[in-house]
Amino acid sequence: TEERYCEMVLDKTGGLFRLAVGLIQSFATENKDTDFTPLVNNLGLYFQIRDDLINLSDEEYFKSKSFCEDLTEGKFSFPIIHCIRSAAENDTRLLSILKKRTEDDDMKKYAQTLMREAGSLRYTRDKCLQLKDVILGQIEDLGGNAPLKNLILMLDVQVEKLADAVGMPSGGEEFGHMQKLDST
Repeated sequence: TEERYCEMVLDKTGGLFRLAVGLIQSFATENKDTDFTPLVNNLGLYFQIRDDLINLSDEEYFKSKSFCEDLTEGKFSFPIIHCIRSAAENDTRLLSILKKRTEDDDMKKYAQTLMREAGSLRYTRDKCLQLKDVILGQIEDLGGNAPLKNLILMLDVQVEKLADAVGMPSGGEEFGHMQKLDST
């Protein structure tokens, strides 16, 4: 389920982030008692879900890495979980492809089509955009941090550009979430 996926990410990626922040805080002279856990957890979720989205939908990524390697690895990534959960009970097409751990590009393209038609890639992109907004709010609530905010906004550019790849309508409205980099 999506909930179990998020728990796994919080244990894995989020755990590494919490460890790093804890180490930094242990040597800090200020903000030693500030609870960064909600921000760090959301950063972990954002980074992992964003990575899943890019792995399954970004043409530029395919040129530099491999094509839909999550399918080859049989990985239950965020969009794959959504697609399987959204499918009719007897529709096991994506699950069958995942179990095969295929390297066949045509089969991977078919899996992409299944995810696109189920709205799973769009759902994943929307989740990234929601997490980004929450993270930016948390950064501000903690007193602001221009370099961290700018990092999130730079990472988000790639997510924003995936509107066509995930099946979003074209016409410019899909870039409404974009924000300017903070120069402070």
